[in-house]
Amino acid sequence: MKRPLAIDLCCKAGGVSVGLHRAGFDVIGVDIEPQPRYPFRFVQADALSFPLDGFDFVWASPHCQGYTAMRHAPGAKGKPMMIPQFRERMPENALWAIENVEKAAWDMIDPITLCGSMFGLGAQGCQLQRHRLIEANFPITVPPCSHDDRPVIGVYGGHARRRAASAGGRGTRDVWEGGHKAAASEALGIDWMTLDELSEAIPPAYAEFIGRAAIAAMQSRLLEAAE
Repeated sequence: MKRPLAIDLCCKAGGVSVGLHRAGFDVIGVDIEPQPRYPFRFVQADALSFPLDGFDFVWASPHCQGYTAMRHAPGAKGKPMMIPQFRERMPENALWAIENVEKAAWDMIDPITLCGSMFGLGAQGCQLQRHRLIEANFPITVPPCSHDDRPVIGVYGGHARRRAASAGGRGTRDVWEGGHKAAASEALGIDWMTLDELSEAIPPAYAEFIGRAAIAAMQSRLLEAAE
């Protein structure tokens, strides 16, 4: 059977796209900036104007800086909150999902939360949590978070951080076997990105989970139409 076609808007280096591909989609990535390590077909374009006709599934990751706890910091202050603009663009005849950070919950409609603990992600004795919200136009059954007593690994700002007082806490020097990039790559399940790209990436496991739910919804719609 022909694989359904997905588009990954604001794709960056392709963490989402790899997950969608693993779920069963062919994927095209769109981003306004060049993405030399993006692993599939890439189009440099404005995600808010790129045509969405002909896609079975649309994923959008609007820039999150305007929603984060650091939105008042230099470089982030004044960043737009773009989730409604992307929602308005979603085609009526396709399935879609919009992803963003927890602080964006007020601007999303009935989002679900994904966590690295749902997928066993982590590195070097630390657990990845990296909560992300997903708003979608199809049903998704979400497993519970499985937080445990291990330190949490945070990947942000070009570093991998141990986020527990028992492991040194914030502001201390984090030492990882193989360095920060090795720890971040293992934690996110990504081996092709730079450390800066890893800091912004969505783990492929998240998108694979959503992609499989989308394909199940497509199959359900086909069955209903055939009855």
